[in-house]
Amino acid sequence: MKFSELAKVYNVKFGFNVLPVQGKKPIVGWENWQLIEQNGNDIEEFAWNSNVTGIGGICGINDIRALDFDKVSVPEVIELFTKRLGLGDKYPWVVKSGSGIGYHIWFKVRESERLNKKLNGPKSVYRLNLKDEGLCDHIELRWNSSQTILPYSKHESGKMYSFLNENPKVAPQEIDADVLLECLEEFCDLEKENQVLAIGKGTFEPAGFDVEKLESAIEFLGMNLPGNSYEEWYRIGFGLVTIGEEGRKYFLKMSLGNPNYHDGEFEINKKFDELMKKYDGRITLGTVYHIAEKYGWKKPFVKFWYVENDKTKISKQNFKRFLEENGFCKLQLDHGYILLKVSKNIVREVEIFNIKDFVIDYLKRIEDEHFSDIPKSKVIDAVIKGASQHFVNSFLEFLETKELEFLRDTRDKGFLFFSNCFVELTKAKVEVKKYEELEGYIWDKQVIQKRFGVEKKSANLGTAKGSEFEMFIRNICKNDEQRILSLRSAIGYLLHNYKDSTNAKAVILLDEKLSDGAYGRSGKGLVAQAIGRLRKTVRLDGRNFNFSKSFSFQSVTLDTAIIEFNDVNKKFNFDKLFSIITDDITVEKKNQNEIIIPFHESPKIIISTNYTIEGSDDSTLDRQFVIEFSDHYNKSHRPIDEFGHRFFDEWSNGEWNNFLNFMIGCMQLYLERGLIHCSHINLEKKKLIDATSEEFAEFFAEIVIGKEFLKKELFEDFRKGYEEYEDLQPVRFSRWLKDAAKIKGVKFIERKSGSERFIKFGEV
Repeated sequence: MKFSELAKVYNVKFGFNVLPVQGKKPIVGWENWQLIEQNGNDIEEFAWNSNVTGIGGICGINDIRALDFDKVSVPEVIELFTKRLGLGDKYPWVVKSGSGIGYHIWFKVRESERLNKKLNGPKSVYRLNLKDEGLCDHIELRWNSSQTILPYSKHESGKMYSFLNENPKVAPQEIDADVLLECLEEFCDLEKENQVLAIGKGTFEPAGFDVEKLESAIEFLGMNLPGNSYEEWYRIGFGLVTIGEEGRKYFLKMSLGNPNYHDGEFEINKKFDELMKKYDGRITLGTVYHIAEKYGWKKPFVKFWYVENDKTKISKQNFKRFLEENGFCKLQLDHGYILLKVSKNIVREVEIFNIKDFVIDYLKRIEDEHFSDIPKSKVIDAVIKGASQHFVNSFLEFLETKELEFLRDTRDKGFLFFSNCFVELTKAKVEVKKYEELEGYIWDKQVIQKRFGVEKKSANLGTAKGSEFEMFIRNICKNDEQRILSLRSAIGYLLHNYKDSTNAKAVILLDEKLSDGAYGRSGKGLVAQAIGRLRKTVRLDGRNFNFSKSFSFQSVTLDTAIIEFNDVNKKFNFDKLFSIITDDITVEKKNQNEIIIPFHESPKIIISTNYTIEGSDDSTLDRQFVIEFSDHYNKSHRPIDEFGHRFFDEWSNGEWNNFLNFMIGCMQLYLERGLIHCSHINLEKKKLIDATSEEFAEFFAEIVIGKEFLKKELFEDFRKGYEEYEDLQPVRFSRWLKDAAKIKGVKFIERKSGSERFIKFGEV
């Protein structure tokens, strides 16, 4: 079977993202395939030529991971691991390397904060040492953004990678992250650190842009940009506009040197002037490189090491250039900065250890021809020995500071990003687009790790026939169409990350049922989870949240779209949220500069509770949009009892697609009609009970509007009717009367006649 055909089997049947490789090195640009799920068409577009010696599988996509055993001297160690992981004796996804002394075990594991923390932070590859020496040199847990060779690729020795037991018939088995961690704790020394980075300094001159790189790309485009690609020609022009008159020089050089373009110098200058006037900030210089790469351009190789007096040294200037060439940069904040890695239009926040991992992995992967003057191992040693100078803030703060224009929803438009495409939606239509059409940057966490299936590109999406989630929503709302519309509009509001200061609200998910204490299990959590599957959500413990505590919002980052206060209690201080709902949010983090997230980029708020939010003043009510949940679902009747499986985790691809279409429909509904209000069932009564008591609410219901009462007689009537309140103080009773008037929306009228006080409730 040809490698291209075998690659399709791995992709379609087993869910792998795959790459053509020569030896162990991918021969195509593959950074985006670390985030975006492939399909058969993507694989066909790769160059499966005679240089290809095999197939690489990318770790991380569809939660596929690999344990890579290097230089195994006791093969029984593989069986030891498969049994401990619960994979059985003859697990089919065990691969024997062509070297004969290397092994891979493929399996699936979901992301785990506990595992990442135990392994000293999130990494692409974890290098681990076994407690029992002599079994193998070391093992690597290949977690994500890395690739491992698949059978039946050819090893450099000439032998083939092969499955140890039998050819797999189903995808790699899923195991629990805790089981994996327990296995690693049992057999590996997790406390061993390979290196410690100290603080150091480095100096060099910052540069505006890489002249050598840009000249190389422009020269290539001048010869290779096709004649029918005027749209890309314009996009290149917009990219060059970002460097002003210097960009004009390159635009002229590219256009005049291309045999497919016939405009003269005057026309090209005129076009560049026009592009400068129309430039809106969405296209960057990076677009020039992306288009050049599309047609076969290769970035200039940046060699950051050299030999001096028989010693291997690192050039700070070239090392900086190397990092920037590979997408590392800074984003300036109001206080300080954060480090980023930009891959085409996708942005990821990184820590110093991520940069270290990237550099070492890069050096291991590149071809030996780049090390003609010095062994690769000596360069790696020089990088590690110089870590205290190169992998520290005092050096990295000199990386290029980028002003990135992130693509955000607008008043009339929304975007959702999937593993195979993104959708651009308005109230009238949904357009499915390729990532090549993306203008502006997005955070990596915005990419929903699901394929969005589209049968007809022109079809009106955003409707879901037979969606389980739609049925779930209908049940929550007791099939009341107005309640359904109201809840769907609230979901759409939360998914739409455009923020309008005149319509900024917290969405309150409230149990409709009147009960003393927490009731719950009504589906509030599942609705919040559903939104969290499409927008990055930070969930906070509403019962124990303390606004005055330092670092209370430290889990909130620049890419957070939703803050969910889960299961808040009766005393939740909603007033403290006013500024967060309608203004910037300040995030304090331990040992870091505070981050100020401006209002238009700040998260929206969900609050789930069984209690009404305290306060009946206009400021409080204006900042709330309340959705009542019926008791269709409760502790005795859960969604799993009705549908027979867990939502999300146990859905088929078809059900996922129904769900995604339903959620898109909610966004379209919101764009068309805004937040849709409906009459509440028990909200007013619950507010009255929460503000006073259940007995007072019952008593107040009998008070005749418009009739005047002697206040002390009304007080005595209440105490006689409800003996448990015989010790109630008049001041508290008076406050209850005023609170009840606010909640009911009636006037509280009080007058004095001699020593007596009279009260009356009147229509507003």
